[in-house]
Amino acid sequence: MTLESLNKRIKTTTDLKDIVGTMKMLSSVSIGPYEKALKSLDEYSQTIWDAFAGLMQDDSFVYTPRQQPAGASKTIAVMIGTDNGLVGRFNRDMVTFVKKDLADQGALTDAYIICVGKRIGLMADSAKLRLSATYAIMNSLKEVSAIASMVLLKINELMTREKIARVLVYYTRKRAGEAQRPTVIQLMPLPAGEMRQFKEQKWSGRTLPLITADRDQLFQALIHEHLTAVLGMALTASLAAEHYTRMVNMQQAEKNIDESLEEMNLTYQQLRQTGITDELIDIVSGAESLKKKK
Repeated sequence: MTLESLNKRIKTTTDLKDIVGTMKMLSSVSIGPYEKALKSLDEYSQTIWDAFAGLMQDDSFVYTPRQQPAGASKTIAVMIGTDNGLVGRFNRDMVTFVKKDLADQGALTDAYIICVGKRIGLMADSAKLRLSATYAIMNSLKEVSAIASMVLLKINELMTREKIARVLVYYTRKRAGEAQRPTVIQLMPLPAGEMRQFKEQKWSGRTLPLITADRDQLFQALIHEHLTAVLGMALTASLAAEHYTRMVNMQQAEKNIDESLEEMNLTYQQLRQTGITDELIDIVSGAESLKKKK
């Protein structure tokens, strides 16, 4: 390798390091808003549960759990991935986790898969999963609600047409003090036992809430808000995990680039020193030859 070609390689690697550093910084900065949104969604979800509790305290409202169709045994699995690069095995790990979890429950062959993310949708199709719908995921908090609404519409369509027993949501989440990994939550049916407990527990406020709306309509509205909030939290958590994964990958890439630059700079100095030594030897040899001729 010549000094000129090595010098070009060092310059290219240095430029690449600048790009990697920028990507790492952007991912690091982007995590904050998503974590803040997660906290807000968690507080909103708790407000919805408080509303459920207030409704259950009303003696005129009778809670009746949703009756599943006779013979209902099928599962809807919502799988959240990413359409962006530089995230390593983010999508592949999710598909592997979903297949194993559904297989362990004996629901793999009958599960209807809804993918949020075009790339993970292609992987699910290649893995021979029953793909019912695929939606592109936008790297923006503004799009979370719209995506959640589209997924809920598809879930409602499948539940109307098929004998669905439950709906599961698979997503990746980074928790404090824990390794980042795929996880699953049950979206439907609602926990009937927890709903009944609202009826029995003592209301924490000084007075019971005043309910002027139709009780059944209010209950349905709360269910819709609850489902939207849960899906929104899963989507937001996945986006935050995606940025965290990219930041970690960029940190590792930056470390590898630094090591490569160190090796190339060392090689450059050795080649340069060898070139200088060879030039000095040629000069001395030429001088000696001239001296002998004289």
